[in-house]
Amino acid sequence: METFKQQKVEDFYDIGEELGSGQFAIVKKCQEKSTGLEYAAKFIKKRQSRASRRGVCREEIEREVSILRQVLHPNIITLHDVYENRTDVVLILEL
Repeated sequence: METFKQQKVEDFYDIGEELGSGQFAIVKKCQEKSTGLEYAAKFIKKRQSRASRRGVCREEIEREVSILRQVLHPNIITLHDVYENRTDVVLILEL
């Protein structure tokens, strides 16, 4: 099981404008407070129960994170960091 940072993403990044959205995620521009570098923050809604059809189950999110951590290719976005709160997993991605 993947372990994601449990701190608030807002403590480390300034969250900006929405860049796009899908059925279970919203992507927003963000800026790292310590470096000023810009990234994309993908907020993925977690499924709250097995019976629910809303959100993405944790195993699927873990799989996406695992794949992104393994792949280093110029045509695939780079995963910078991962945060988690009660309702979302936030992927900090190359902009």
